[in-house]
Amino acid sequence: MKKVLIITYYWPPAGGPGVQRVLKFAKYLPEFGWQPIILTVKNGDFPAIDESLISEIPQECKVYKTKSIEPYNLYRKFTGLRSDEKIPTYVLNKKENEGFKDKIAKWVRANLFIPDARIGWLPFLVKEGLKIVEKEKPAVIFSSSPPHSLQIGAYKIARKTGLKWIADFRDPWGDAFWQKDAKLIRSNRAQEKDNRLERKTLKAADFIISVSDSISELFRFKVNRNNYFTIPNGFDDTDFKYHWHKSEKFKITYTGNVGKDQNLDNLFSAISALDEKTKNILEINFFGNLHQSVLKNIHKYHLVDLIKINSYITHDENIEVITKSDMLMLCIPNVPNNEGIVTGKLFEYLATGNFILGIGPKTGDAAKILKKTNAGVMFDFNEDPREILLEQIENWENNRRPVVNQEEIQKYSRKYLTEKLVRILEND
Repeated sequence: MKKVLIITYYWPPAGGPGVQRVLKFAKYLPEFGWQPIILTVKNGDFPAIDESLISEIPQECKVYKTKSIEPYNLYRKFTGLRSDEKIPTYVLNKKENEGFKDKIAKWVRANLFIPDARIGWLPFLVKEGLKIVEKEKPAVIFSSSPPHSLQIGAYKIARKTGLKWIADFRDPWGDAFWQKDAKLIRSNRAQEKDNRLERKTLKAADFIISVSDSISELFRFKVNRNNYFTIPNGFDDTDFKYHWHKSEKFKITYTGNVGKDQNLDNLFSAISALDEKTKNILEINFFGNLHQSVLKNIHKYHLVDLIKINSYITHDENIEVITKSDMLMLCIPNVPNNEGIVTGKLFEYLATGNFILGIGPKTGDAAKILKKTNAGVMFDFNEDPREILLEQIENWENNRRPVVNQEEIQKYSRKYLTEKLVRILEND
């Protein structure tokens, strides 16, 4: 087999959506004649742990792990968090009544750790990567971010070895929605350094992949080249071994973290306005961390007794939960350039065949996917979704299931998407 060196920070036992993309590529690459060689971090500081994913690593896959200098232990001590407390992905979001220590910690993060707090992995990544290239003789380097600091390491390895390099972006770099609050406290010098590193990466990579056309256009605006490709996130058919069945209550589910900019106000308002009889047949669950502003709004709309907030669950448990739900909630952050945000959960939502109620830009990539697949409706942040909510409850009561476009949905299967990646790997 030809070999591809895959550089990724997120790898089992890391949990969450960040690990799924690379893990599934590694799973299906051998079917197309490519052996994945993984370079990742040892004992990484991950927002979530999912030991069950270790069993999904294919036998053909060699995994190399290096140490890393992680700043989050210092962050925990400085801000008074427990040593084992997970740092949510929205850590840079501004909090209400933010203390002096929080402000100092965020200033340090925004101005000294550029492009991100994983920069301490860079020297170990480069050193081990060069050793791997000498030993394994890969034909291509494939680096997937965030964290975007690993792209700098991939650049250095590619430059020293002359190997073809594909940079894969699951999120934008300087335009990522979590950067909004960071920019408020970041110095001009620090911002320019971050912009320079981004442009350097975009200019140097042989091919650039992103998860949406809109993200590719953001990059093209900064560095205009003709080597941009879109490979969205997806779902693995083999994960979906559970089946939907009608329960006593209409189950509405959201999986994943909810940040400050994921505005669910209108949905909460619509649920709050339902009559008591309708509320009594609802079961609403969130699985993940919720920003304090979201929790505050749950109280504001008197939904504390109706909405259940659950801790992180494994990927397999997540698949079971969404499959056995009746409506799935999706929320795109209400930030500039959000048209290109297509969360990984959307594609696994699609695979369930359940109705998806989205909140976000109606002209965005996620809205277009919902329309093409006939799997749900995207509402703007200021629209009232009460009518569609009641319509779906009525459908459920009358045993009417959504009629989705399966042909379109299958275009997001992990095997199909891996085949698209292979075409780029083999592109000279």
